[in-house]
Parts: sequence; C-alpha cells; structure tokens
Amino acid sequence: MMSSFYNGVEGVKTQSFGIDITANNIANINTTGFKHSGAEFKDIFYSVVSTQSTNPAQRGLAASYAASKLYFDQGSPAASEGEFDVALQGKGFFGVLGADGGVYYTRNGSFRRDAAGNLVDSYGNFVLGTMNPAFSTTAYSDRVAELMGYMYGTPVREGYTVSSNAGFDIGTPASQSNLFVPTNMYLPPQTTQNVKWNGSLDSSVKTEIVMIDLDPNQLTLTKTDEGKYIVSGSVNLEETFGAKAGDKVILNFSDANGVKKSFEAVLDENLSFTSNALDLDGLDPDTLEISTAQVATEQQKANKDTLEAPIYNADGSKSTLRLSLERVLPDVGGNMQYKVNAQIYNDKGEAVGDAVEGNLVFNEFGALLESNIPSINNPNGGAINLDLGTPYDPNITGSGYSGIYIRPGVEKNIVTQHDGIAEGFFEKYNIAEDGSIFASFSNGMNAVVGRLALYNFINEQGLAAVGDNIFAATGNSGEANFIMSNGQIINTAQFKGGFLEQSNVDLGVELSNLIVMQKAFDASSKSITTSDQMIQKAINMKR
Repeated sequence: MMSSFYNGVEGVKTQSFGIDITANNIANINTTGFKHSGAEFKDIFYSVVSTQSTNPAQRGLAASYAASKLYFDQGSPAASEGEFDVALQGKGFFGVLGADGGVYYTRNGSFRRDAAGNLVDSYGNFVLGTMNPAFSTTAYSDRVAELMGYMYGTPVREGYTVSSNAGFDIGTPASQSNLFVPTNMYLPPQTTQNVKWNGSLDSSVKTEIVMIDLDPNQLTLTKTDEGKYIVSGSVNLEETFGAKAGDKVILNFSDANGVKKSFEAVLDENLSFTSNALDLDGLDPDTLEISTAQVATEQQKANKDTLEAPIYNADGSKSTLRLSLERVLPDVGGNMQYKVNAQIYNDKGEAVGDAVEGNLVFNEFGALLESNIPSINNPNGGAINLDLGTPYDPNITGSGYSGIYIRPGVEKNIVTQHDGIAEGFFEKYNIAEDGSIFASFSNGMNAVVGRLALYNFINEQGLAAVGDNIFAATGNSGEANFIMSNGQIINTAQFKGGFLEQSNVDLGVELSNLIVMQKAFDASSKSITTSDQMIQKAINMKR
C-alpha cells in the first residue's frame, strides 16, 4: 500500500513535468524558429516480491521524468518584410555572440541592423559569419560626399566599399565574427575605355533645290545699241555640283540709288548662258552692277547621322560621346565617303576636350573599307578606343560588315557597346541561397559584403535551450562544426532571404498529448487517494 501511495505521488510529479513541456510548446506555437520538445519518462527501479514462481515476481517503484527531447523538424517558411529576415531550409543553425561573450545557436533568422551597423538577432546578439576581405573603408571625394549628404542630411566624408566579388574562404567555426552591414556604401566608377558600334545606316541619297552663288565678277555685262544689256557667263561644275542644262540663273541688278531689278537666264548643255536683251531702265547706267547671281539646281543632299554612347568618367560623372557622320558628295570611284566628327559632351551638354575628325569609306556594296578615327581623349578618364568595324578584306569572312555598314533604303539600326560602369550608391541588402549577404547599388551592381555561418552538430538533440530562442552546445551535442567535403564547406541548408521559419509545434499533437497526460495525472492522483483510503482502513482494523 505504501508503494502504491508513493508511486502515485511520483506519477503526479512525472505527469506534471510532461504537462509543463506540452504547455511550453503550445505557448511558443508562434515563436519564430522555435523547436518543440517531447517529454520522456523512465521507470525508477523494481523490488523482487518472490522468487518461487517461474517468472520473476517484481514490483515497480514509481516513474520519473528522463529528458525533454528536442525535435528539430523543419518549420514552414513564411514570407516577411524584414531586410535581413532569412529562413533555413534544411539542417543547421545560425550562430550568435551573446552578451556574455559565449557563442549560441538559433534557427530564428529575424535579424536586423543595430545603431552601429552590426547585424544582430531579435535580442541584440551579434550574428556570426565572415566578412569579405575586399570590404574596406574608403574616403569620398567632395562631390560624392555632397551626394551622400542628400541621403543622410549632412555630407558623408567616409564610408565603405567592396573592391572585389571574388570568392573567399569562410574559415573555421572558431574564426567567425560579427557581421557589419553599413548603409554608407559606395562603388567607384569604372571609366569607359572602349566603345563599339555595329549595324546598318541608310545610304540613300535625297535631292533638293539649292541656290548656288556665282561670282558676279566672272560674268560679262554687254550694252546693246538699243540701250539694253546682255549678261553671259558659264558655271564651274566643281563649284556647282549637280548643275545641268535647263537650270535657271537668277541675275540681280542694283545701282547706287538702291534701285533693283532681277532677270532669269537658262544654262545650255555646256553649262553656259546668255541672257536676252534686258531692259534696265530706271537704274543709273553709271553705277549699274550685277549685285548677285545664283544658279537654282537640284542637288543631292548629304546624309547625316549621329552615333552616341554613354561615357563614365573617373570622378563618377557621366558624359556622352557623339559621332556626327556626314556623307561627302559626289561619290568618287564608286566608293562612298563619310566625314566623321567625334566630340565628348558633359551632363550639361557642353563640349569637353578636343574634337577628333576622320573619315569612313565604304565600297559600292556598303562594306567598310577605311576607318581612320581610332580613339578620342576623355579629359576625365583617359583615352577611349573607338571601334567602328574591321575594314573589308576579301580573305577574311565577315570583314567589312562587323561594325558599321551601309545599305540603301534600310532603316537605321545601330547597336552600341561600351565598357565602364557608373558609380553606385547603396540601395538595399539581399541574402542569397548560400548565405552570402549582397549589397545592391544604384548602378545595378551587387557586392558581397559577407557570408552567414551555418553550424552543425553531431547530436543536435543534445543542445541545451537557454531561453531567448537560442541553444548552447553541451558535451552531449559535441562542438559546433562546418560540414566539409574535399576542403570545401558544404551547406546542409538553404538560406531563404525574405522568409522566416515558423515554429514546428503541431497544435493537434500537443493538445492530444495534453489530454493523455491530464488523464494520467488524474489516474495517478486517484491512486494516491485510493492508497490513502486503504491505509486508513488498515489502521482502523488494528484498533
């Protein structure tokens, strides 16, 4: 009877332990990264009642709690809005440095930036990892400092940059340190050194009516016996490209009194003309002169095109390289020639540096034969190589068409290629699947600032929960380690930025456990009262 009494007492204590574990699980059902525990029990010892029977006759002497077993089942990922929120999908733990200087481990990836720019968890513990060795401080120019000032309210003279995105060794578990994620970051520009154009230009020639001036001193003015005047002369074809028989010659007369008269003549097949007898009454014969003479002719209009490319300067500013192309007419020997003027303009549209002139020559099929404008000097970035294509070589397939070429009647279709990268100002952070922390910049570039550490244990269930949703290593768990293969760290989990791992508590299971342990508690308490009643009856019988 006494044994049953104490068995009942131990049963109540044991089931209370189980209810405590279950209640704690239920209380943390919404705790990020929480891992539920399961109560484990054991029997204590047995006494032998009799050794006379075939089978042992033993009496159990109570039960007790054995352990609270941690279950590291995967919790569901839930989308979040925190800049540094990250969930682990797989095995492993984040590492944090506690206020006492000890290293602890957690599945709670709800991280943030503290006032000093350090990456910390929800409780202010430093998050551990490895910084990129190429991450360093940098001094800003006055211009950059002022631009930074627009974002921070005051000029920022110094900040941080990443000079390389090359892979780096994350080291050992013992070498991990707190991660630094500042916002005053800047990527200096990479100056433009090469520009290339390729594609087609329309080589069609348009015509227009133009007025070409003639030298009045080269014309002959003759007075007839009737007192009228005849003007004769000829046109130089080289000076009046396009002139032909039938074109009109406009003759303008004036005298010292300001009286003016105009007449027309017509070119013959020899590009000469002789006017009719002109009546110039009203003009002073003594001061009469041919003030101007012009030929009105249909002439080919030179094609004009513009090629442009952005230029990134050493001081971070941006300029524009502009090539102005103008067709040179008439064509010579079947080839087509363009005069080229290259000039750099700053962001205000002002020309900077010296212009460079050259020529492009194409054959009758539009292939590039010659390009003699190889480079231009940028006062704010050095020489820029200009690639307009490889001149035609009958022995090289595709030559003459690798850059700029011309075709009649085609629409202008030019592709511009250039190197150089604009300066970049920090915009936001992202966490990649391998735990790398990327800083995104305004120029579209990304830079790896550091990498989160992923710790593993031989026996993760041997970890000790210490509160604040973190665990400490124990002798049963073993030391924290990285999983290695051929000298390379293997991640046993995927880092999922923008998500948080939810608690792995199953409310249905916990409520079921609660009912079972409540009934066990009630039964144990019933055995106490029953034993008490039996003891009381035995005492009464003795009386």
